[in-house]
Amino acid sequence: MKIRELFSKPINRPINGVIKADQRDAESVWQELDEYVVTKQLTEYFRRFFDAYLAAADSPNDPVLAARMGVWVSGFFGSGKSHFIKILSYLLENIEAIHPQTGEPRRASAFFDEHKIKDSMLLADIQRAVRGSADVILFNIDAKADSKDERDVILQVFLRVFNEKLGFSGDAPHIAHMERYLVEKGAYDAFRQAFEQSNGSPWEAERDAVDFLRDDVVHSLAVALKQSEASAGQWFDRSRDEYRINIESFAKLVRDYLATKPAGHRIIFLVDEVGQFIGDNTQLMLTLQTITEQLGTATQGRAWVIVTSQEDIDAALGEANKSKSQDFSKIQGRFHTRLSLASSNTDEVIGERLLAKTEDAHQALRGAFEKSGDIINNQLAFVGNSVNLRGYKDGTEFVAVYPYAPFQFTLLQKIFESIRKVGATGKHLSRGERSLLDAFQSATVRNMDHDVGLLIPLYDFYPSIESFIDTVAKRSIDTAPDNGALEAYDVLLLKALFLIRYIGDIVKPNVDNLATLCVDRIDTDKLALKRKIQESLARLEQQRLVSRNGDLWFFLTNEERDVAREIGNVEVSSAEKARLLCELLFDDILQGSTRIRHRDTKGDYDINRLLDGAPYKNANHELTVEIVSPLGDDWDLLSDAKAVLRSSEGNGRALIRLAEGERFDIELTLYRQIEKYIDSPKASNATPSLRTILLNRKDENRERRSRLREQLSSMLLQGDFYALGQRIELKSSNPTSLLDELGNYLITNTYTKLGYLKHRNPDPIAEIRAILQADEISQRKLALGGEEGNPLALAELREFLQLKASNSRVILDEVVNRFTGIPWGWKPEWEVVLLIARLFMAGEIKLMMDSADLEPRAAVEPLTKSARFKQVSLLKRKVADAETLKKARKLHQELFSSLPPEDEDGLVAATRSRLAGWQSELKGFAPLAASKHHPGLAVIDGATTLIGKQLAIADSFEFVEALVKGRDSWLDLADDAHDVTSFYKTQRPTWQRLLDALERYADNRDALEKDIKAAVALGTLESIRDNPTPWGVVSQIEPLIATVDAINEALAQGKREHALLSIDAKIAEVVQALDAAHADAPLRNRALLKLQEFKTKLAGLTSIPKIFYLQDQAGDALDIAMAMIDASTPVVQPARAAENGAKDTAIKTTPAAVAPKPSKLLRPAELAGKTYLETEDEVDAYLIRLKGELLKAIQAGQRVRLQ
Repeated sequence: MKIRELFSKPINRPINGVIKADQRDAESVWQELDEYVVTKQLTEYFRRFFDAYLAAADSPNDPVLAARMGVWVSGFFGSGKSHFIKILSYLLENIEAIHPQTGEPRRASAFFDEHKIKDSMLLADIQRAVRGSADVILFNIDAKADSKDERDVILQVFLRVFNEKLGFSGDAPHIAHMERYLVEKGAYDAFRQAFEQSNGSPWEAERDAVDFLRDDVVHSLAVALKQSEASAGQWFDRSRDEYRINIESFAKLVRDYLATKPAGHRIIFLVDEVGQFIGDNTQLMLTLQTITEQLGTATQGRAWVIVTSQEDIDAALGEANKSKSQDFSKIQGRFHTRLSLASSNTDEVIGERLLAKTEDAHQALRGAFEKSGDIINNQLAFVGNSVNLRGYKDGTEFVAVYPYAPFQFTLLQKIFESIRKVGATGKHLSRGERSLLDAFQSATVRNMDHDVGLLIPLYDFYPSIESFIDTVAKRSIDTAPDNGALEAYDVLLLKALFLIRYIGDIVKPNVDNLATLCVDRIDTDKLALKRKIQESLARLEQQRLVSRNGDLWFFLTNEERDVAREIGNVEVSSAEKARLLCELLFDDILQGSTRIRHRDTKGDYDINRLLDGAPYKNANHELTVEIVSPLGDDWDLLSDAKAVLRSSEGNGRALIRLAEGERFDIELTLYRQIEKYIDSPKASNATPSLRTILLNRKDENRERRSRLREQLSSMLLQGDFYALGQRIELKSSNPTSLLDELGNYLITNTYTKLGYLKHRNPDPIAEIRAILQADEISQRKLALGGEEGNPLALAELREFLQLKASNSRVILDEVVNRFTGIPWGWKPEWEVVLLIARLFMAGEIKLMMDSADLEPRAAVEPLTKSARFKQVSLLKRKVADAETLKKARKLHQELFSSLPPEDEDGLVAATRSRLAGWQSELKGFAPLAASKHHPGLAVIDGATTLIGKQLAIADSFEFVEALVKGRDSWLDLADDAHDVTSFYKTQRPTWQRLLDALERYADNRDALEKDIKAAVALGTLESIRDNPTPWGVVSQIEPLIATVDAINEALAQGKREHALLSIDAKIAEVVQALDAAHADAPLRNRALLKLQEFKTKLAGLTSIPKIFYLQDQAGDALDIAMAMIDASTPVVQPARAAENGAKDTAIKTTPAAVAPKPSKLLRPAELAGKTYLETEDEVDAYLIRLKGELLKAIQAGQRVRLQ
């Protein structure tokens, strides 16, 4: 059976594959209505449309329904949008179609019976809708528009088709305006008759050339409107320039027209390809929205607007969707009914219109599928991301779409759409001049004489669009048959590659998928087909007709071929490839890792990175990881034995021999060629088309680099691994963990003494600071002990220092580098410095900087900054001999009355401890010893200085040497320090009593010295006080104090009693004056207060000067008391008393007070003029002066008080 015999209708019959809005011939109309397939999806769309249409008709006064008069029909290329709205136009106008052969008339609604539409309710709605009257205007907006650049182009198109529908001029809106005016005045027929009489031709035939027929038009206007030709000519001349139309006035025109029609009459504008016409022009979109809105408002829903778009409404608006959200909401509101035709609709239409089978074909094809269905579907399987491109679901689908595969309907639609988008076609395809139906029919017709069993391959669709592809785009295909290096099949494959060039997201163009697309029989040997395709691709690639990106193949245009040829001529050196490979391996895949962290110790180890024997970047570390790649000269020759030997060279070396990579060198070279070409001067001055190609190649190279990384990762993981002269087996899931595994093996087996450093500090620098700043001897010693001290590591370090630092200094940097290197590997370097700090604080080594010993605290800064390591040197401490140790132990016993440990470290530690305690105790006495009249300060200062110097000696050998050498000084110091300590611990209270007593005796010193016994005792006490070492005579202090106290008390007692008697006499004198003045109690208290206070103070005094002082002060207190009494006593004048004598005598009961006399203090001793009176004459002279002073005062009315 031939393919042609399968179909119920002739496959080569004329089918109008492209629906055009303006194609209305009888044959096209009948075929379009008769063969229209109403799929389930279309049934739903008809239902939604007629629901909205009839709802508005049933409720004409409902403003909500009236506003829902916009319909947006969207769908991708070939989905049947144009056919759908054209059928709607036929139905809404219910046109009469005429059978082209029989002449049978039939209304459009009659074609839609229960066989075409299964939904009876929808059929009833269609019949109800077509009973109403309507004017239907179907047009392609692109065909009707003069220019898209005009702001009101959409309005002009609507006006044009509306005028044409009414029989007015479409090309000249001002002429249509004139015609409309004439109709309104009832003068249109008269105008037409006058024009035909004047011009000789009908008005409709000549009105498009009206500018050349001015006289005829003016004459006809004058006749029809009964006005002068001058007036008519003036109007006509101004009409073009003065005519204006806007959206509102257009809506008014439509409203006025509908007012002349029955109430249910409607006008329907069906606009095809409006989305493509608008593109991303927001202004055009808003104009369409405004027209729709104004028509709905002005006509109360009687004017409908139905539009189609290649995509949905959001895609048609483009970027406006992001910046014009409010406009969007309005637009979507106007197009309330939105219908989106899917590709499945296309499948059904092609299946029913084109591929419907005869009953014999049904049986034959079903039998074939039952027999080989699984095999057929395996033939049509895709790999990669092509999961949506499926085979046959069952035998029914196989029968329905044979000789095509189900995926071809979707795929071809995507192909047409992608070619249109990228601009590889001429204008016709982009405007819908080709349909999917036409493409499938053409491909079927070309194969209709083949036997059943054929499957139509993808390349058979190429002729359907060939004539509409730009010459530049298809030139390589056109010239391929003339290329002697190619075979006929190569040209077919090239066509297939062209078709899928721009749908890489739908089907990946690898060999497997190309084989699926090119299967031409249900029993094709697919393996042989794949080999055939591979061979063909190789020939095409050789001729630069296709390019390869990994396992993907791409069609090249002529310009792309030129670029590919130039790229192929770019030279790439082996050094460039090696550098690129290093970047991919070390920077991309291994993430630039230059160090490996050891899992057990957490130490970081730097590694050298080598590729094919050449280092990459820095390579001055102990550990080396070398990768041998297929690009290297040694890769082929590197046997297992040679690789083992090579990995044993030097220390710490690992080797990775990469697995072989298919086309690896080719891909790597091509990547670099493209990279260099893009950076070339020619590329910088590229034309727009070349720039597009370069951008594509750049994207391709980005994918290539990613693919190279993946391939290299696999080559790395599948490679062979060697380390330290051994082949090792490693299994890792990714390259970074592989490097970690290999690195850890290398570290563990290179640094064989790594385990000596068992304990690691989380913060070794802080630990270094803490150890160097420790004050306590026990803390310093503890730094060496226990597991934390890392005894094995300390032993290694001691051994090295014993050899290197016993007689000469060794630099700290050298020590650190040694023990961070092989075979120790103690990382981080601070762990080594910490060990050195421990030995230093234990006194085993000395640290020096600038030729001077470092003290512990001074060592903190240079030992915690690696930059200072070269400035610090180490020297092993010397050890004391047995004789010296014996002397030191004996001295320790003599000093502290206890036996120290026998070993040097124990002896030094014990001595340090006792000396430090001794020093601390003496320093405690220093503040008191520094005060006045306290002994021992010199001893304390000397002792603490000597002890401090001894303790400052960090080296134990030098410590012992200095101790023994200063034996006599230490023994003397011990004696003196013992006396001072004993004094301040036990004798200080007695010493304080001595100081207090001498201070107490100071006032009576003159009187005491007159007593021989007291004078001797006082002298002895002062000599004890001034003795710098009074330790042996302190016991004499108490008896001497008792002797002086007894004599002092006796002397003070006599003076005290005399003074008390004197004060008592003064008190009596004051009391007498108070009584004479009849003083009240407050005055008495005030007058006697001071004298009584002096008396109280005298009772406890032993100081004779103080007793005399208070006695003198009592005389002043007496004067003050008397003055106080005198001031309080009233004074009576003598004259006034005589006058009132009789009266006073009669009534006075108390004597009158006499005015007080002022007092005068006289010191008799001051009148003598000399200290001693030695003769009678001197006595007489003194007495005369004394008497004179006394009489002088009395004569002056004063009282005299002697003192």
